[in-house]
Amino acid sequence: MSELITQLLGRRWRCDDCGQEHFVPTRWVMVADDAFGELPRFLPDDANWLVVADEITWEVAGRKVAQGLRASGRSVRDLVLPTPLSATDAMANFLSERWTTETQKTIAVGSGTLNDLVKWVASQKGVPYIAVPTAASVNGYTSPIAALTVQGIKRTMPCHPPEGVMTEPSVVASAPLTMTAAGYADLMSKLVADLDWQMAHWLWGEPYCPLPRRLVAFVDDWDLLYLRQIASGDQNAIVHLLMALILSGIGMTIAGSSAPSSGGEHLLSHWWDMQIERQQRPPALHGLQVGIGTLVALALYDLLLATEPSEWHPSPDEGRPPSERRGEFRERYGEKAEAVIAEFTAKWLPTERAETVRRKMAADWDAWRERLRNQLPSVAEHRRRLETIGAAISPQQIGISMGELKAAILHAREIRRRWTILDTAFLVGILPDRLDEVLQRCGFQETPS
Repeated sequence: MSELITQLLGRRWRCDDCGQEHFVPTRWVMVADDAFGELPRFLPDDANWLVVADEITWEVAGRKVAQGLRASGRSVRDLVLPTPLSATDAMANFLSERWTTETQKTIAVGSGTLNDLVKWVASQKGVPYIAVPTAASVNGYTSPIAALTVQGIKRTMPCHPPEGVMTEPSVVASAPLTMTAAGYADLMSKLVADLDWQMAHWLWGEPYCPLPRRLVAFVDDWDLLYLRQIASGDQNAIVHLLMALILSGIGMTIAGSSAPSSGGEHLLSHWWDMQIERQQRPPALHGLQVGIGTLVALALYDLLLATEPSEWHPSPDEGRPPSERRGEFRERYGEKAEAVIAEFTAKWLPTERAETVRRKMAADWDAWRERLRNQLPSVAEHRRRLETIGAAISPQQIGISMGELKAAILHAREIRRRWTILDTAFLVGILPDRLDEVLQRCGFQETPS
């Protein structure tokens, strides 16, 4: 796997599969014992460095990174952010305000939230950065986006990927096992996210490349024994997971967006984040939420593949433009309603346009249904894998009620203009009418009060 990563780093090439030019600006990845001791040889001598960590990751690795740089004669400043840390525009501004003009390079020591914050601010400042993962918890370390809540709405913001990635196996393996489980669940969301991307390519002509999916196809062969090794904290297995997550992030860089790894299942997670923030509740780990979302997306694809075009009858409400539904949007999103309406309007289909799209789907449905079916695992299989790795398999395990789950399935598509299985399900009439069947296929049950 490390050889495959090396072949992609710092390269620009024209892809034989999609014909597009790809470029991976990340130049090096090093995951090895005493990697922090080797860090100075990767870095210029004359730069002013800023090491950013949070109160936990500073003790895990940040202090060691900063001390190593100082011992080599580098000019280093430390910035330790308070915990708990949230990836919001307010926290990004807090970081930006403490970012001096003398900073020429920066190092992000932490997991998903901290890396997103540093990646975003570094991109805004035009300062190169290095990622030091402290957990195999997300696939965003090498991606070209940062997931931030901006003015109350979850966004994926374009950013510059890191110049390099470096960490030590013992550091990553020391992370709480629930973070590792979240990383696996985040990685496996590509199963449905890639299908959403393919559907958008088919229906709307969006550029699609199969390379990001192929980069991590080996993960499909991980058996339950290997997953149990990851779940038990086996260091080599966790490093293997981290390298797969790094490859998944590189796949997003190749695509130029989060499309290979973020579809309808991520919209559910983002929608929960928005609602939880409004209620001032602590969110669950991103990957654990995405794992639940992946089960939902798989169930929706199952139902879709079992339909015939003659059965596609959407709800009459689908013909109502978002601009005529301001009251319900204000009830759901408060002062963010207009911004959400703008996002949803960008992909909303008037009745005649929706019928044209259904006819297009129907014309090639047999071939597409077979293609999609060949790429989908069963809901039961994916649920078994999540359970084996220690990830959540019910919304209640991550503090999401059945009411919040149902609301997300019905409304998460509204917050972003990307087309996903959630939109297709409404287009053909699976949603909202068959919502209870979706939940049954996922194995979700109401918790007795």
